[in-house]
Formats: sequence, structure tokens, C-alpha cells
Amino acid sequence: MSQVNPSLQHLTLVIGWGISSLIAVLAPAAFYWVSYQSLQSVLASQTELTAGSVNGIILSNPKMWRFEEIRLSELLERQTYDKIPQTSQILGTAGEVLAKSSATVPAPAAVHARFIHDAGVVVGRIEVSRSLRPLLQRTAIVAFFSIITGSILFFVFRKLPLRAIATAFRTLEVSEKRYRSLYETMKEGMALHRVDFDGNGDFSSLTVIDANPSCAAMFGSGLTRFIGNDSFAMFGDTFREYLSEMLKVLDQGTSISFELHMPDTGNYYDVQAFSPDRGLIATLFEDITESRKSEQQIQKMAYFDTLTGLPNRALFYDRINQAIALANRDKANPAVLFLDMDHFKNINDTLGHSTGDQLLIEVAQRLSQHIRSCDTLARLGGDEFVVVITQLGKQLDATCFAQKLIDSFLAPFHIMGNELHITVSIGIALFPNDGTTAETLIKHADMAMYSSKETGRNAYNFFSPVMNQKALMRMENETGLRHALERNEFFIELQPIICARTRTVVAAEALVRWNHPTRGRVPPVEFISLAEETGLILPLGEWVLRTVCSTMKAWNDAGLPPIRYCVNVSSRQIEQQNFTEIVRTVLRETGANAAQLEIELTESCLVTNIDQNISDVFGMREWGIAIAIDDFGTGYSSLGYIKTLPIDHIKIDRSFVTDISSNVQDQAIVEAIIAMSQKLGIRNIAEGVETCEQLEFLQGQGCNEIQGYYFHRPLPPDDFEKLLRTQGELPAG
Repeated sequence: MSQVNPSLQHLTLVIGWGISSLIAVLAPAAFYWVSYQSLQSVLASQTELTAGSVNGIILSNPKMWRFEEIRLSELLERQTYDKIPQTSQILGTAGEVLAKSSATVPAPAAVHARFIHDAGVVVGRIEVSRSLRPLLQRTAIVAFFSIITGSILFFVFRKLPLRAIATAFRTLEVSEKRYRSLYETMKEGMALHRVDFDGNGDFSSLTVIDANPSCAAMFGSGLTRFIGNDSFAMFGDTFREYLSEMLKVLDQGTSISFELHMPDTGNYYDVQAFSPDRGLIATLFEDITESRKSEQQIQKMAYFDTLTGLPNRALFYDRINQAIALANRDKANPAVLFLDMDHFKNINDTLGHSTGDQLLIEVAQRLSQHIRSCDTLARLGGDEFVVVITQLGKQLDATCFAQKLIDSFLAPFHIMGNELHITVSIGIALFPNDGTTAETLIKHADMAMYSSKETGRNAYNFFSPVMNQKALMRMENETGLRHALERNEFFIELQPIICARTRTVVAAEALVRWNHPTRGRVPPVEFISLAEETGLILPLGEWVLRTVCSTMKAWNDAGLPPIRYCVNVSSRQIEQQNFTEIVRTVLRETGANAAQLEIELTESCLVTNIDQNISDVFGMREWGIAIAIDDFGTGYSSLGYIKTLPIDHIKIDRSFVTDISSNVQDQAIVEAIIAMSQKLGIRNIAEGVETCEQLEFLQGQGCNEIQGYYFHRPLPPDDFEKLLRTQGELPAG
């Protein structure tokens, strides 16, 4: 072997020792650096995933998320794949610990932190720490072998350093594969976008350069369709609306959150955008379609009527309060219109509630056609609708608007094969004259609506203070009625009914009276209809029946003439399923003679109940009870009912008797009623007879019985008893 040039040997020695020294130093350093970067990458990934989950908790409960320590702690309890000690904690803005995993990390440790945002505002940060001891131990091993490698570098030049580098890269590749596996299997969708700028530095395009399978599945496409395509084409125009905010992410290093709606599919996504590297934007997608649809359904149920789809009471109050606020600012005067359908109850009772519901739906649709976009139509319940009109000028404008709504009901409604002709009554209250709050305006419009019904229906009325006084009186009467029976404030008066031929008392009509403790005698017109509406007529009617039967029994036992006693019965009483049983019970308990009792029904009661409980009422004739039709000629009964039903008496209404001496039309009506009753074998009674001329005309037509002031006013029971005891022929007057 030839001698090696000493200079060359020296050079080889220098180079060898230099290379070996570099290997001995650089290999451990490279190993440590690569492993540390891999560790940081893992920490960054875990921090990002944890932050995404925490942000989900923040979005679902933005005010109380800090106190959900258990849920937060569960998110932090994640096991590492290599069993290296790791701990995670969530800190508040002041550095306080909100939640922490149970593991402990011995020093030294690598720490990675990320801020948590709520609507762009920093509300805390997440820190993930891993011990560096395992890495330092591996680095020491690499250093040991690097020194050995450097020592034998003269013999195995560059072999061992290359192996060390290969080992380091294999470790990095394993770590990268694991990160990629986590990226591809995560439930949330993730996409990476490249931001391109033109020569002037202005934004040029946003391109998808990577996406995980979850992202592709969320948007119903394959990965090949995503990668390399325009981001806006993939994620829609809503994505473009947040471009400026996403570009700020590149410069500021923050993150943003927004909601993405895809109109084509109807899906909703919660999107978080951040910049993982210069020129790149990463977006994390979470599908919130089901939760958003549930929220929308709950909101619809809370603020809209389920039958008609109109705003309900809660939403209407909000709208009217907004109108009042705008009116105070702009010096406007909005109006509230309260609408109630006339005789809607009859439709439910006769055609069924399904027909009534369908009618309400079509009424809502028809009314909506006349409502401006700035106004609100709502359904308060039942057949009650209410409208708030904004930007109203003169009072005439409300008048025209109300008349337009009334006219919209002129055309019939065709519901389930039925042609229904419906009218509506409207009450109007104006701001601020009739009220300055939503409650007051609605209450006063309601009063005005009832005034429209009292004046004939199918009309509108403006609120006036007089209505308020009437409403207060009505409320006072209703309260008084509820206690009147308990306080024995009711009493009975009896008006004699006279035989037209013999002029003797043959019957008496029982009339209920109310002696109010402070107002004195209250006219029947003020409380009878109210008792009907409130249902108080039921206990009151039973009390009248029981009082009359008890009085009848006492007078029979005292030897007084056995005349008929007539008791008025309302339709509300007939509608009771147990009305006939009540009559049977009262007769049994009082011991009264059923043959002396006469039940008086109105024509409207006859028509309303002809196919229901009215047949049971006429069945009481088998017990001896007589049936009379009161106020005959004023209702809507068919002559067919009079012909077929076993009626004992017809009472000719006083409205036909008042002008019978001078009015040819009234004379003709009375003549026809008397002639018809005689042909049908039904006895007739004329009400309201006050003059001799009236009496003579009725006697001339063959009227059977007379009732009126000409003979007697209604008498207290004691006075009526005296009259019966002195029963005899009455003077001609």
C-alpha cells in the first residue's frame, strides 16, 4: 500500500474529524428539532380540535359555558397515542383555571396555547402541555450513537449519519400519518383554502386545496370535486359575504365564526375560519341543520297561531308595542281594530268544529289580502282577530279600512260543500286618544266591537268613554250576580194571566227580580242577558223553578185555586243534558203538581234546539207539564215546527199588540196568529194589553187569554195570594 500523503492524511483526518464532529452534534440536534416540531404539530392539532369543541359549547350556551366544568373537563381527558404525559387546561381571560385534565406533566414540558373566541371576542385560552423528558431521553440516545458513529466514521464514512437521518424522518412520517388519520376521521368537516392576490396586491381568488372526507360528505360531493375548485362555487354566496373578515384572519392571526346557509339543500353550518399558515385559510364546518330547524319550529309555535299561521297574541303585543314606540317618535296615531265573527258559535254547533276551523283559515286568508305589509293581522283565539294599523292619518282612514274589511265578507265562503254567509263586527280604538298602551287599546277596541254587535252586527264602531262606563257597569253586574243568589237578593213577582171570556185569573207568569243592596231594583234588561252570557242563568233558572213550585205547593195546600204557573226557560238551560231531570227532581222534592206548571220557550230556543234536547222538553208533557211559545212572531221559527210540535200555548208578542188599535199591519198579524192557533188547536195569549181598545179587538178575534197592565202589573207573592183568595169577575175597566 502506498504511503498516503501526510497532508492528505491530515486533510482526511481533519475532514473526518470535522464530519464526525458535525454528525455528533447535528444529528442529535436535528433529531430533537424534528421530534419537537412533530410534538408541536400534535399539540396544535389537539388544541385546535379541543377549541372547536369548546366553541360549540360556547355557541350553545354563551352565558353559562364557564360554569359547565364537568363537560369542559371531559373534553380535556384525551389519552395520547404514545402514553407521553400530557395535560390540558382552559383558562379565563384573567388567567383563572376554568377546567383542567387530571394528568400531571413533569418539567420540562412543551406548551401550546390557543385563544377561545365568542363572536370574535377573546373569552379564554386553551393550553396543552406534554413532557419533554421522553424526547430528551431519545435525543440523548441519538447523541450517544452519533458519537459512536463519529468515532468510527473513519471506517464507515457517512453510513451511520444517514441512518440516523433516515430514522428521524421515519419518526416524522409516522407522526404525520397519525395527524392525517385524525384529520380524515374527525366528525367535523375541514377545508383548506389558498388565497391568491394579483400584481397590485388585491384579492384575486380563493381555492380549495384540501378537504377531509367529512367535509365532502356534508356537502354531498367527492373530494375530487372540492380540491382545486373555487371556494365560493363550493360553499355559496354566504361564504363570499364573509370574505373581508376571512382576509383579516390572514393578517391578524385571529379566527372568526359565522353561519353558512345552503339554499339548495336547506342545510345550516356553523363555520370557524382561521389561518394555519401564510396565504392559507382553514375552515371548520359543523352541521347545525337539525338544531336550527328545531329552533325555527319552536319560534313558530311560540309566536304564530297553529291553525291560521297568523301572529298570535304574544307576537301581536310585540308588534303593537313597536307601533306605539314609532308613533311616539314620529307623532303618528296608529289604530287597533278588533274583529269578531257574527254567530260563529252556530257554525260550530251545527256543522262541527272541523268546518269552523276551516272557515277560520279562509277568513284569515281573506283578511290578509287587505292588510298592508306595514300592518299586522293576528288571531287572539276563537273567532277573534285583531289588526294594528300604522301610519294612520285621519279618523276617516280607519273608517275606510274597517269598511273594506267588512266588505271582504260579502262573498260567501265555500267550506266542505257548504255555502256560508258570514258577517263581522269591528271595534276601533285610536292612539293616543283611546289609550297609550297595548292592553288599553285592545280592551277599548274590544268594547267598541261589542257595541257593534249590540247595534245590529255587521258594522264597526269607534270606542267612546261611554262604552267604558257600560263595561264597568257590566263587570259590576256580573260580580253582583255571582253573589246575589248567596245573599238572597233575588225575588219573584207574578203577573196574572186573565181568561178573555170570564176575566178571571187562570195563570201567572213568574218574573225574576233583583234587589241590589246599593243600587236597589235592577231592571231585568240589565241582568238577564248577562246571566245568559256568563252561564249564571243555570243556577238562577233552577232557583226560579224551585221557588215557583214551592209557592205553588203551599198555595194548593192552603186551598187557593189551582191555576197554571208559567216559568221562562232560556236556551242555555235547554242545552243542559240534565234539564228534564232537574225539573223532575224539583217537582219531586217540592211536591208540586206538574199539571199546574207551564214551561215558556222562545222561538229562537225552539229553532236552536229542535234536533237536540228540545225533544226531551216536549217529552215532559207526558207528566202533565204544558209548553208555551213566548214572543211568538219575533223569531225565525218555521210554521212547520208549530204544526208538528205538541205546543199548548202561543203568546203573541207585545210588539204586535201595542199599536193594534191603529196599525193595520199589526192587526193583520194578530188576526193571522189567532186564526192559525185556533186551526191548530193551540190556545193563544196576548201580551202587553194596556187599553180597552186593545182588549176589545182581541176579544173580537177570539183571543183566549190576556196578560198586561190593563188588568194587573206584576205582583209580589203576598199580593198575588190575596188576589187569588178574592178570585171573581174583574171589572171591564
